[in-house]
Amino acid sequence: MFFALLVYAAIICIVVRIIKYFIRYGIDYYFEKLAEYQKNQKNTED
Repeated sequence: MFFALLVYAAIICIVVRIIKYFIRYGIDYYFEKLAEYQKNQKNTED
């Protein structure tokens, strides 16, 4: 019983870390693409 709880806790911790990782890098990636897009928009206006 106790061992099963430890396994569940470990799985939850791993899942939370993966989600945090994807959120952090997903946001960074999004802002990079947004900046790139805005730069391209400015270039087409000139």
